[in-house]
Amino acid sequence: MNHNCNIFYTAGCHGNFLKYLFDCYHFKKLLPLEFAQNGNSHMRQDNGNIYKNIDLCSMHQYFLDCADLKKDYAVVWSTLDSFFYAMSSYMDRGAFLTESGIELLQKDVLAYEKAYEYPVYISNCLADNFNYKCQYNKSTPRSVLRNYFLLTFYTHFEHLLWRRNFELNNLKIQKIQLFDILDYNKISNFLNAQFGYNIDFKSVHTTFLQKNIPLKQLTLVSELIKNIEDGVNTPINGLNVISEAYLMFCLDINNFDIPFHLSNNFFATTGDIIDYIKHFPAFMRRPNNMFFKHYKKYKRKK
Repeated sequence: MNHNCNIFYTAGCHGNFLKYLFDCYHFKKLLPLEFAQNGNSHMRQDNGNIYKNIDLCSMHQYFLDCADLKKDYAVVWSTLDSFFYAMSSYMDRGAFLTESGIELLQKDVLAYEKAYEYPVYISNCLADNFNYKCQYNKSTPRSVLRNYFLLTFYTHFEHLLWRRNFELNNLKIQKIQLFDILDYNKISNFLNAQFGYNIDFKSVHTTFLQKNIPLKQLTLVSELIKNIEDGVNTPINGLNVISEAYLMFCLDINNFDIPFHLSNNFFATTGDIIDYIKHFPAFMRRPNNMFFKHYKKYKRKK
């Protein structure tokens, strides 16, 4: 396969890493790759323009200008877990960040926006929706940040990530599922089929997974939700603020009329959450306003 082609994807969905793998297969050898502390490889040496990785969130016009998409590829996803993962990924290691962006965000929102370089508008949203002005306060309360991300999850279907991914899913081109990139056997088999030969990139892929903080966070959230559903009491440790918000969002839609809006302190154990749900006062139960506003998207589970 020697033709030029585009690899379309949404932010946080490993288009850069996938282009690296395509380049390796094109040159029939494992090319050098260095990962930053936060797991991205954005500063790697480019290996030519035979394959172009195009982020639809920032290069949408390029996508619209493409006349022939038949030979191109698209990284796609469909679930809320995928949305959470993609958002966590681009916020933690997107653009020019080399260290954990989420850790920086939790310390200083304005410093995060400056380090990211591309507009993210978090401070504007905090001022408009939460009456919080970052220019007067260096460290934003965790509850404010958590509620910011809760709002993002409540309105995920309006988010640029969701809308651009919807466009990609509707294309009639070769598609690569986001989570297949995280599975060495699946992505290796895919590339082997496309190129007609095998390259062993297991060592690079292992490092890619080891440095993948959003994947570890998603795994942790999934384990906590299962423990809550199974009534198993375990400690809650290691969640960052986005993961806390996503856990609250999942609990909110699963329980529907029990609100999960907390102060800076978070639940210490799954047992705390189990008790919170079990003993929440019946007279205080009420779906949150976002469920009423977007009633077509949110419905009580039977």
